[in-house]
Amino acid sequence: MSETQMPGTSASETEPDATALSDSERVGHYIEMWKQATQVNQHFNEIEWRIRGLALTVATFSIGAAGVASREGATAFGVSVGSLLLVVGLLLWYAFYFVDLAWYHQLLRASVGQTEKIEQEITKVLPVGGHATAITAGSAYQPNGLVRFLSRRETMQSTDKLQWFYRVGAFALVLVAVGLQVFSMQTVPTPEPAPHVTVDLDRGGNR
Repeated sequence: MSETQMPGTSASETEPDATALSDSERVGHYIEMWKQATQVNQHFNEIEWRIRGLALTVATFSIGAAGVASREGATAFGVSVGSLLLVVGLLLWYAFYFVDLAWYHQLLRASVGQTEKIEQEITKVLPVGGHATAITAGSAYQPNGLVRFLSRRETMQSTDKLQWFYRVGAFALVLVAVGLQVFSMQTVPTPEPAPHVTVDLDRGGNR
């Protein structure tokens, strides 16, 4: 006897879906996706810290070179060469800031957001599977005192902390550049001593 089909339904709707995944199978796939997403997060995070390390190296080199130029009193068009070197260092500092914030940090945030979506599916079966979500929640920083006043942030997220890092570095470069320029303007060049001429009067009188 053939099976009677319900009115208003097709044969495909009455048949069981052979491709359906069980909860354990779905979680297994999500975990593999989570592993890949976590590796991408680590990759972008490492790149960002390398950029900041290079930025600090450039800033340190600029300050050192500016100090040497200032000690020698080198100027160009009335401007201290040391200050000019720090201006170049400041431009490079901004270039690192742009690459860090507008490039890789955006990629990192997008990757972390996707990881959190994967974890939302995992936590439906494994409630403690929200690793990236916990890190994002725990990374918030509540500044106090001067940092809170200058940053105008009651809570600083990763982007706020990144911007604060580069702002402090830029302020240091500007401060040193202004200081070297003021120092060069106040430094009075030491006049060269007049040549010393000795006249032998006794010998001249015997002629």
